[in-house]
Amino acid sequence: ERRLRQGKLTFASPQRMERYLGLEPGSVSPFGLINDTEHHVHLFLDRHLQACDSLSFHPNDCRATVVISRPEFERYLSLVGNTYEYIDLYD
Repeated sequence: ERRLRQGKLTFASPQRMERYLGLEPGSVSPFGLINDTEHHVHLFLDRHLQACDSLSFHPNDCRATVVISRPEFERYLSLVGNTYEYIDLYD
């Protein structure tokens, strides 16, 4: 089981976002994982999202929003193939 020390989780640098997700800061969302064909990125999600019926994310463009059911979002994650986990990000 993976454990994080409090205060150690940060966003990737703009260079890494471009390299692995093909996206610029401000446009990054879980949908960017579709560009990570070698599965370098591990996604962390706040555990409170597990109680939500639907989730909203940018579709790799900060000028729009996509609403997707949580089960369909988790199906997307399984299809894209990157690892992910729900963790305590906020109290």
